[in-house]
Amino acid sequence: MRILVTNDDGIDAPGLHALATALLAEGYDITIAAPAEECSGSGSSLGTLEHGAAIAYEHRRFEHLPGVEAISFDAPPAFAVFSACAGVFGPAPDLVVSGINPGHNTGRMVLNSSTVAAALTASTLGVRGLAVSCGFPPEHRFDTASRVAVDVTRWMIAHSAPRTVLNVNVPDVDLTALEGARIAPLAPRGLLGLTFEKSPDTVRLLRYANTERLGTGTDSALVRDGYVAISALQAVVSAPEDLDVAAYVETRLPLAADR
Repeated sequence: MRILVTNDDGIDAPGLHALATALLAEGYDITIAAPAEECSGSGSSLGTLEHGAAIAYEHRRFEHLPGVEAISFDAPPAFAVFSACAGVFGPAPDLVVSGINPGHNTGRMVLNSSTVAAALTASTLGVRGLAVSCGFPPEHRFDTASRVAVDVTRWMIAHSAPRTVLNVNVPDVDLTALEGARIAPLAPRGLLGLTFEKSPDTVRLLRYANTERLGTGTDSALVRDGYVAISALQAVVSAPEDLDVAAYVETRLPLAADR
């Protein structure tokens, strides 16, 4: 079982190393492919689609991860996943595990999360994906989250279908203090709130811990209440096609057949 570990905080981020260490201890064959620097909020961006663009990469080694190949990219995590799943650096992985992100990725704002997007990118390429997040420093508990990540990884290997994507958010408590684990729909709002301050020449982005309007039984509400929230996600799929827009547009076109 080949597992690719990635993140959006950079290849030296402690959350990634906690995750890789835990998976390696379980005996999995892991490779790391991650951005060289912080790329949070980049979503599923590849960085560039210019023909002939040359993306720099570097091979890294870490003493506490013996035998683990690690590659850093001058690009967002979706690029790292895309290139790895395309077989650029050897056989494609069987599973991509993204994290551990310091900051919960819950609610509809997962659209903007590059931690989650890395897992979704894997799915579009036929590979299962898992995204794992806990809270922001200093409360973050990578130890608890990495243990949960190992359990979910074990389940995915044994039971998940191809292209399965799971988004896992872990409360910042001792493992023994967790209330349990639940399958959860996305909340209307994430635990991470964003607001903006406008000045004459900038828009300043500010984040805050959101605890309001989280819904009942949603991923945000469950994490707030001490549960591991597990949400199944889908990559890009077609929406229902019962739209009359094509017919509407066609009636207004100067069609070749009418000339």
